[in-house]
Amino acid sequence: MGTTSGGARSATARGWASFVAVYLLIVGGLHLIWGVAALADASNFREDSLIVSSLSLWAWVSIVVGTIEVAGGLLVLGRRPSGQIIALLVAILGTFTSIFTLGAYPVWSLIALGVDLLIIWAVTVHAEEFID
Repeated sequence: MGTTSGGARSATARGWASFVAVYLLIVGGLHLIWGVAALADASNFREDSLIVSSLSLWAWVSIVVGTIEVAGGLLVLGRRPSGQIIALLVAILGTFTSIFTLGAYPVWSLIALGVDLLIIWAVTVHAEEFID
């Protein structure tokens, strides 16, 4: 009862990898939507509340970060070793992006921030479970 079989550990490892992959795909999608929406119709955002720079700059940053997050999610799903590293790096980058754009559109930024923090937690706390 106190021992864990290799099969149970493998299922758990797949579970955390799937969790990170799905959340990366979600937050990447949120960043892409936020960026495209900011470029398409700036009247829905509060550009005067941005911490740094202009709305169009942060829209493009969000699009780039979102694209990398989606790619990272696909790498994690494919169980590529680089997927875990990319997942951590883009989640950290996405966290900063969400913080800097918080004033322009707080709802999207807070949702993306929360998801990024969950990804960082899963990748760092359960790092050994990403190794085949």
